[in-house]
Amino acid sequence: MFLIWQIVFPIIYIFIAGYSYSALLGGEGVPLGDMMIAYPAYLAAGMIGFNMMNSSTVAGSIIWNDKKNGMFKQILVMPFARMEYILGNILTIMLMGLASAALILLAGLPTLLGAAVPTLVGSLYVVYALVIGAIFFGSITIIISTRLKSSEGFNVIVNSVFLFFSFVSSAFYPSEGVPGPLGAAFYANPLTYIVDITRAGIFDHITFFTNIELAVITAVTAGAFALATMSLLRMKI
Repeated sequence: MFLIWQIVFPIIYIFIAGYSYSALLGGEGVPLGDMMIAYPAYLAAGMIGFNMMNSSTVAGSIIWNDKKNGMFKQILVMPFARMEYILGNILTIMLMGLASAALILLAGLPTLLGAAVPTLVGSLYVVYALVIGAIFFGSITIIISTRLKSSEGFNVIVNSVFLFFSFVSSAFYPSEGVPGPLGAAFYANPLTYIVDITRAGIFDHITFFTNIELAVITAVTAGAFALATMSLLRMKI
């Protein structure tokens, strides 16, 4: 049911909000570098990264439920190390993120036809962005789940943090032209980097700035994963 909801909501948003907001733009499209992209296509590409982020909440939920129900203790009694448990959770969200992204890509294909420019290099950028994004957001939920003792607190904080990630990013609208402080907040948000790299790969608009974003999100993800690993290794059973 979770995976179905993860697919249904973005599809509804792409086709209802995408074409509704496109009418407000007067059919002019959204700028992407020196290109103009129809808003439904722009939004469909953004929803791929957005959906990957939402799927990553599974990592924190798995750890929270395993800790609450005693499953974590049982796993550690068996010949499994905590590091293997962490990697298992990360692999789970990577697979879920890629699966949901692939389904959103297929569902949003009608909006992308004529705008997307599929290439091998671009596809590699898209896959890398989704994988690194799944690791980052999965690490964030792991850190939160190891710090909190109540499911209510976990849900409130995760939803609040991810609300910021969702709307203070370029997932739904471009960062160009927004007020200075808001633009700075956009680029303090890792989702912006992931969505920008995904769009660059889909529309074959890979630039030097794309590679800078790639380096930044890779470094940030490495730090988040290290913190998540330390938090889980130190978590009291």
